[in-house]
Amino acid sequence: MSSVLTIVLADDHPILRQGLEGHFAATEGFTVVGSVGDAQSAVNLCRERRPDLLLLDVEMPGRDALGAMTDIKAVSPDTRIVIFSAFCRDLLIDLAIEGRAAGYLLKSDSPHHILAALSRVMKGERVYSKDVLARLSRPGRKANHGDAGVTLLSTLSPRELEVLRYIGQGLDNTTMAKTMHLSIRTVERHVLRLMRDLKISDRTQLTALAHRSGLVS
Repeated sequence: MSSVLTIVLADDHPILRQGLEGHFAATEGFTVVGSVGDAQSAVNLCRERRPDLLLLDVEMPGRDALGAMTDIKAVSPDTRIVIFSAFCRDLLIDLAIEGRAAGYLLKSDSPHHILAALSRVMKGERVYSKDVLARLSRPGRKANHGDAGVTLLSTLSPRELEVLRYIGQGLDNTTMAKTMHLSIRTVERHVLRLMRDLKISDRTQLTALAHRSGLVS
């Protein structure tokens, strides 16, 4: 591995990306090799540049970022993904950990903390913001996800969770198919499996569950 860490930034706020780029440029040992505003572009750029690190926002338009993590790992297996979010919600944290993210940082963290955390990631550590660590260490945290329907989310595949997040965002099957690069029939099968596995009879209830569980804001 080079002594200079290569980084891709994925966030839909250009000003935030520019600010981070400035901090990385002023810090020895880091170089930003790409900056994008959506998750599919992050997949494509990681395929092209194979960065050491990807700083990935979880709430961007288009492709679901957590769902895209599997594709990112497939096209650039050595890239370490650190979630970068404004949201500190239990289920998002759990999904990031289950997706083998190398960390979960908050946008409220100082640039100094972010830079130090990313350096630790490249030493094999997992890194979390203080508020995230507080949630991870809270007694009974898993049980606090809510009702039985929310608990069942842990049995879903990453693709099914991605579909559920899109449903919560109000996307129809055609839009989901285009976003995920799948056939409409495949998306329909995922929706039917969600209803079956979660014991839910209609799309409105799926939408409510996605919001209640914290999958979408």
